[in-house]
Amino acid sequence: MVEGFERYDGHLSTGIQTTHRLMLELSRNGYDGEAYRLLNLRSFPSWGFMLEQGATTIWERWDGYVKGRGFQNPGMNSFNHWALGAVGEWIWRNIIGINPDEAYPAYKRFAIRPRPGGGLRWAKGTYKSIRGPITSDWKIADNTFTLDIAIPANTTATVYVPTTNPESVRESGKLPRQAKGVKFLRVEDGNAVFAVESGRYAFVSEWKTADLRASTDEHKPRR
Repeated sequence: MVEGFERYDGHLSTGIQTTHRLMLELSRNGYDGEAYRLLNLRSFPSWGFMLEQGATTIWERWDGYVKGRGFQNPGMNSFNHWALGAVGEWIWRNIIGINPDEAYPAYKRFAIRPRPGGGLRWAKGTYKSIRGPITSDWKIADNTFTLDIAIPANTTATVYVPTTNPESVRESGKLPRQAKGVKFLRVEDGNAVFAVESGRYAFVSEWKTADLRASTDEHKPRR
């Protein structure tokens, strides 16, 4: 897929089925920086191009409307469509970081794994699950990553805290081993990983600004 972008000057060339899967597969294979790059594009074809044309929803076609040409097949062109709008799943899973565990239906167990990048300094979202609201709220400031989360009653979660120094992680000012409801699991791909019980938690870790820039530039296609 990444090699394919080169043939289209670093842009997408995908339709309904591929667009749904493409961003998820990029992150699943370690190309978060490339996914963010595509999300941030403003030239055609891209989601940002739709915004540049005045869109407030995501269209069925990349070229649903073009200044100077007008609407493309108005009778067969939805302007609020799931197809290219499936990028919303990537946003929830990777920017907000809320991911279901398919082995435990209805969010009995789930993961919170935000993947900072793309120049973003903060993101916040709440999913109103059948078991209660799940919240992921993160921000980056002064070389510090802060992650505030809410885990509903009678559920558990695996939480990935991005950090450049796993020893720096604290929860509500305490070492993780001293925090109630928190169990350290491992260090994985730049994250300190914890199992947490239901409740509210405030994680803080060291996160250098240089690492944020690096994640933005990673895997840029060649020209």
